[in-house]
Amino acid sequence: MRPDRRGQMQGSFAAFLMCSQLDPAKNKILFIDPGFPVQRSQVRILGIPSESFDIYDFRGEKLGPKIESYLAAGDVAAIVYSNPNNPAWVCLTEEESRTIGELATKYDTVVIEDLAYLCMDFRKPLGRPFEPPYQATVARYTQNYILLVSGSKIFSYAGQRIAVAALSETLRRRDYPALRQRYNIGRLGDAFVLVFLYAASSGTSHSAQTRLAAMFRAAADGELDFVGEASEYARRARLTKEVFLRHGFRIVHDKDRDEAVSDGFFYTVGYGTMTSAELLSELVALRHLRHLAHLDRQPPARHPGLRLATEPPRTVRPARRTFANIRRNP
Repeated sequence: MRPDRRGQMQGSFAAFLMCSQLDPAKNKILFIDPGFPVQRSQVRILGIPSESFDIYDFRGEKLGPKIESYLAAGDVAAIVYSNPNNPAWVCLTEEESRTIGELATKYDTVVIEDLAYLCMDFRKPLGRPFEPPYQATVARYTQNYILLVSGSKIFSYAGQRIAVAALSETLRRRDYPALRQRYNIGRLGDAFVLVFLYAASSGTSHSAQTRLAAMFRAAADGELDFVGEASEYARRARLTKEVFLRHGFRIVHDKDRDEAVSDGFFYTVGYGTMTSAELLSELVALRHLRHLAHLDRQPPARHPGLRLATEPPRTVRPARRTFANIRRNP
């Protein structure tokens, strides 16, 4: 596995563009929703066609047939999802990862697995070096993968805009005639760095690279419990969810198969029969709520709601007054 260090936004941008050019017959990106909204914007900016489906109704054994219904058309270049999921915090299981990996191999499709929130399923004791349980990943079941791991969330190192794109050695070394014809560089790993990333990014500073490497090393050596540090987000999510539920809101993606969804960095809420746009319009003007959560129109229309990011608990008490106002003035 060879890493390349850039901001994760640049990594996904370059990966989408590259994957859409690997095979003239395959130019479409398949998104497993809900997902990171900027990635959808990236493919629109690049003019790459895309398909998507909401994973909420296709967990477990239903996932394979749903994905295969798209791959069978023969035009899907890459599958994209985040695990844990932004914004619902749904976590794909090992078996679901196996399903995706086996289908990626069968249909020769690249999987772009966004691990920005690596090991942040706080229901499990993840993040202990070389001890199970481990983060579920498609990398165990296919060689057609690109893993995106950001320093911003797992190490709270957001300001330096640095991440790692990790490609399997098999994929990195694979030669694609379409790339060679277009850029005179056929090997995927070389093209990814020397063509796509180089054209899209000036890279990242040496000091940021050194510090990220040091944090990875400390985590691997058991000297940095980054999961324990990040668990503060779960505590804040639990507190703020309680406030929403007490005032008549619901958690839109409330289940992770047969479990309650994990508390984490994000979650989704809805209210009554209000659409996402209506709810956003009502809440965005409320002074205290903006401190409680960053709002975004995120879940599909079939599951209307808003994405929320956890914020410091000091905002919970003012938010309670805000929600009381909503109930009095619906």
